[in-house]
Amino acid sequence: MSRLTDTDYLKKTQYANSGNLGARIALHRDYSTNPLNLQTWLFDRLLAAAPEDARILEVGCGRGDLWAINRDRIPTGWDVTLTDFSAGMLDDARAHLGEDLVARFTMDVASAQDLPFEDNRFDIVMGHFMLYHVPEPTEAAAELRRVLKPDGTTFAATLGQNHMRQLDAAVYHVHPHDLLLNRGTTRAFSLENGADILRSAFGDVTMHRYDCDLSVTAVQPLVDYAKSMFPESEFTPEQIATLSETFSQEIAANGAFHITKDTAMFVARGHAGA
Repeated sequence: MSRLTDTDYLKKTQYANSGNLGARIALHRDYSTNPLNLQTWLFDRLLAAAPEDARILEVGCGRGDLWAINRDRIPTGWDVTLTDFSAGMLDDARAHLGEDLVARFTMDVASAQDLPFEDNRFDIVMGHFMLYHVPEPTEAAAELRRVLKPDGTTFAATLGQNHMRQLDAAVYHVHPHDLLLNRGTTRAFSLENGADILRSAFGDVTMHRYDCDLSVTAVQPLVDYAKSMFPESEFTPEQIATLSETFSQEIAANGAFHITKDTAMFVARGHAGA
């Protein structure tokens, strides 16, 4: 089993809390080439689709960044439920969101493959950047469809095979881990296969790209990102020194360490076969 879909590893190590995720979010937040923040871009599409009295479910909410960044834009009539499969991640989400937002939301530990909600409950269901961690993404797609109202909308952002390939190559040079071999083509739910997976449950599936790359001008955020990928195996001081020198030389020569991002969101509606 790939570590990307190993639930035990993900719960106990990679996502026991939001620390590793936070290091990766910081790199994207601070060095993205698109001035429109990804969470703002995602929320714009949510606002356009959700009625003023919408029931909304986010599966795999992480730290709750979508809501924290857009806190002043959340309609008062929305009924929002956040879930994550990691209790530790939800604890960090509560701290990240603050008491005012937590008081407005329902927050529960739940698996995407076995959601504890009745059929046809939500107007909007979201599963951003998490379906590639689900052992059986087709089962998760069926669950998202089951709890969604017949005329509702599902949003699912994910990554493509070229995402972060320059960083992966630099890290693999000093830390040749299997995770980095063809990582872009082995994700269980990606830009390349996500539409087919969603069409197993939904009738209408479209993809919308978020055009953005990274132009990183500091070494430490790159090192922090690399370390977050392997929390169970510390890099040696020599590996960190070599990696830091690689990043430093690239930044000195080109003004930044340039990284390709490959990001988009699927929008799914209707029923398969309808």
